[in-house]
Amino acid sequence: ADHAINEKFQFQLTATLPDSTNRAYDYYDKYSVIFHDTLSDGITYDKDDELDSVVIKSNGNTYNITDSSKYTIDTTDLESQNSFVVNIDVKACAKDAGFDLNDGATITVTYTAHLNDKAYVNTAGGSTSNINKVYLTYSNNPKDESSIGKTPESTPVYVYTYQLNNTKYHDKAEHGNELKDVGFRLYSDADYKNEVELYQDGEFYYPIKNASNKQAVEMKSAEDGTFNVKGLDAGTYYLKETKTPDGYSACKVIPVTIKADHSRNDQVNLEGSNLTNDIV
Repeated sequence: ADHAINEKFQFQLTATLPDSTNRAYDYYDKYSVIFHDTLSDGITYDKDDELDSVVIKSNGNTYNITDSSKYTIDTTDLESQNSFVVNIDVKACAKDAGFDLNDGATITVTYTAHLNDKAYVNTAGGSTSNINKVYLTYSNNPKDESSIGKTPESTPVYVYTYQLNNTKYHDKAEHGNELKDVGFRLYSDADYKNEVELYQDGEFYYPIKNASNKQAVEMKSAEDGTFNVKGLDAGTYYLKETKTPDGYSACKVIPVTIKADHSRNDQVNLEGSNLTNDIV
């Protein structure tokens, strides 16, 4: 997936329980399904004690778990390892829903996250370190509630975001010819009605989106002429000069294309994109 920094999105974790012709689930007083989810440092889990939804489906029927006492969320390791654990008593939920667990079931957990300013940004094709991994533990001995089975860790989900590098020059794109204090704004439409709101932190500008309460600013070229944006989603943008120094005319609007090909899950091909722009 491609997302902007500070743009909220959802992850889904799904476990599948096989059906049992010999009614094996009847022997359990409690049947636990436990998701162990680990996010990279560049991804933030948005709700410390809440999930968007927990849904069980069985034999064509659907049950939304609205009673949070039917599952627990352990965020003890969220700060140190960026991981959390969701423990669901599936047997109790199936009983409430009127399901027969021996028919098999799927359990889907959905939660909200966003890329933060630690996220790895692609300036060229390749992979990313913004990944989400999960493994499952589950009850496997009705006589010993502490006995659990464990799945291998799942294939990671990769979340991509991109960096746009810009340099403003006087009349030639060469070193020593950079122009500072020129204002620019970024838009997502050719009519310049939908501004991509950005805030500045250090030498970079970041999208505000819906996970940040920062105040939008106009970009300005620095002493070396640069004004670089970290964390853009794939798509087409328009870079417009909005503050021009005395004695200069504004440059033409620069169309910016971020074209992401995800033929491979663990790689992105950015051929056809212009992520570096020399603006004269």
